[in-house]
Amino acid sequence: MHLLRLALVVAIFIAVNGFISTAPQSVAAARVGGEAYGLAVGSPPVAAPGAAYVQLPPEGGRVADSSPGAGFGLGNADASTTQIDTSTTGDPGPETVTSTANIADGELLGGVVRVRDARVTVSTTAGGGRASSTASVVYGSLIVAGVSYPNPSINQRIEVPGVGIVIVNEQISGGNGSDTSSIIARAVRMQITAISVMDLPRGTELILGHAAAGVPDIEATRPIAAAPTPTATDVPWSPISPYRPVDVSLNENFGNGNGNDNFSFDNGNDNGSTGGGGAVTVTVTRAPATPIGIVITVVVVNGTATQTPTPTATSVPTSTPTPTATRTP
Repeated sequence: MHLLRLALVVAIFIAVNGFISTAPQSVAAARVGGEAYGLAVGSPPVAAPGAAYVQLPPEGGRVADSSPGAGFGLGNADASTTQIDTSTTGDPGPETVTSTANIADGELLGGVVRVRDARVTVSTTAGGGRASSTASVVYGSLIVAGVSYPNPSINQRIEVPGVGIVIVNEQISGGNGSDTSSIIARAVRMQITAISVMDLPRGTELILGHAAAGVPDIEATRPIAAAPTPTATDVPWSPISPYRPVDVSLNENFGNGNGNDNFSFDNGNDNGSTGGGGAVTVTVTRAPATPIGIVITVVVVNGTATQTPTPTATSVPTSTPTPTATRTP
């Protein structure tokens, strides 16, 4: 009897203990991870103020943020971006995560790296014994050290002498491919290898456009194999920032009396005339849709010179001595 009761107690204990150990673990395992930001600097890199950083809660949901821009360094010379839009969405039920990071314009080290309209998108899905991740990095334009890379390959490495290395279209994956998967993608990652560049110590990383997704976590360490390296294209050095040069052109109403007449030569002051005929005539012509042309014609008229009378020589009569006659005795 005692043995039967003991066996029953042991069976109940094992059943209850098994239920407790399985149910909470399955619930705890259902989680997702995601993050995105526009700009990060440091070693390790940390999102800069205004970088529109977002992080997905483990239970999923949607988080989005935007910023008019972010910068780092004196006068934002080390790194800067304009409009940033980020978001991350995840659901532990179907085990899916999608993260995005978009930046309008971005510059590193005063223009060594310049990007325009960079869009980074990553997605992860798991379940059914199969997990996978994808990434997409698209550029409106990408210039590194004065060279254009319209369609860079995955994890393309660019050496910048005296500065460091630049990885564009960076993609790193993780997970076992069955029930876990994760991915990280970046538009640009620069690593300083020189002793010091613009007060940034060696090993500093600068990142533009970062997005990550993972089920259940973001743990990516394996670089995705790069495709064949495309041919770069030399381009003129042109700014992409929203700043415009100072307008030094002449006023549209140049010399017509309607605008600023500081440059008008014909303002009614005839002090430049001399002798009634020594006026300076200025003709201003401007053909439609052509640069302003200025033709200056100088006409100098000399008055009739007054002749000075030539002095007339006065004839002085010369007296010839009259010979004296000598009387001969």
